[in-house]
Amino acid sequence: MEKTVTTPEKYAARMPMRIGSLFGFQFLALGIFLPFFPIFLADRGLDDTEIGFILATPLAIRIAASPLVTAIADRFGRRVLALIVTAGASAFGFACYAFVDGFAALFAVAVFTSLFHGAIIPLSDAYAMDAVRSGIGDYGRMRLWGSVAFVIATLAGGMALEVWPSSLVPFGLAGSMLAMVVVAATLPELGHQEGVTPAAGGPAISLRNPVFLTVLLAVGLIQGSHAVYYGFSSLHWRRAGISETTIGALWVVGVIVEIGLFAAATRLRAFVGPMTMVAIGGCAAVVRWLCFPFAESVLAAFSLQILHGLTFGATHLGMIGFVAVSIPARRAATAQGLASTFGGIATALGTLAAGPLYSADPVIAFWSMAAGGAIALVLLGAVAVRRLARQR
Repeated sequence: MEKTVTTPEKYAARMPMRIGSLFGFQFLALGIFLPFFPIFLADRGLDDTEIGFILATPLAIRIAASPLVTAIADRFGRRVLALIVTAGASAFGFACYAFVDGFAALFAVAVFTSLFHGAIIPLSDAYAMDAVRSGIGDYGRMRLWGSVAFVIATLAGGMALEVWPSSLVPFGLAGSMLAMVVVAATLPELGHQEGVTPAAGGPAISLRNPVFLTVLLAVGLIQGSHAVYYGFSSLHWRRAGISETTIGALWVVGVIVEIGLFAAATRLRAFVGPMTMVAIGGCAAVVRWLCFPFAESVLAAFSLQILHGLTFGATHLGMIGFVAVSIPARRAATAQGLASTFGGIATALGTLAAGPLYSADPVIAFWSMAAGGAIALVLLGAVAVRRLARQR
């Protein structure tokens, strides 16, 4: 049975800020994890292949865990409870990294943590869209606080690692997740808005619809094309002689563009459709990864990082919009979980390959990611051609 809660107006006025904080703390953790967790693993003595394997573990596990958790949350209408449980378990798992050594122990912790952490973003996205459907807030403006928190984490993390050891990274991750538990505990369960008709995408479609799955596959390939970047860009820059503080700033540049994109999301939606937004992300991915291995000067690296606002931000907004106009609200978390699964498969495979490929030749590693973006564009083109043929 789904639990439906009517939110009082006075309480609803505070909801956008609280949902923004929910995004903020989860991306505070990502702002620590993505740039600095590979450095933590390297300082623990793991080689490039072992680092790639540890980083691929959560991605592989969320392929199964994320759809299961989000489907259970949809079935019982308890997305807030699911967020509290997953964030709390993630906090415990991240803290455990500080107390273990060696590849086997670190791998075991990664398995446990991944069972819960992978579902947090799709659950949060689905909850935020429930609020939007209820007339509470604007998705882009709530989600941008996640990007702002990411900026703060990467800048502060880079400066912190100039002074303190990377062994503090797990505590930053655990603290972010505990703060998210506190915020989630202040949120009400929102009833799904039944009968909502997708705004611009025609009738609602099945989760098994070939067009829906093809678009999710394209999104997954573009998001998965970040695998080498997430796993080895910080190490790549550090080996090029770039300081940890500057590395943190490099991660920030693209996110600043992303923040602007999220802030303008509502207005952009009137001119740019979801699939076009995903295609923009795919084009940017091809250009970015072809050029990335050669951008080793600080100026070149900063210039190229601007494209992150498109490769991640535009692709993510396109995916959220596509789900909103295609899938009934009661299945939104399941659909977001399915999208996370597609991205997880592509990113897990990319991350597993990243270690050996990067060790062999960084150029080959990043160019393989560009190929993923190109394949995504072909898939989106096929969907567009099919739609045009049906309109004739």
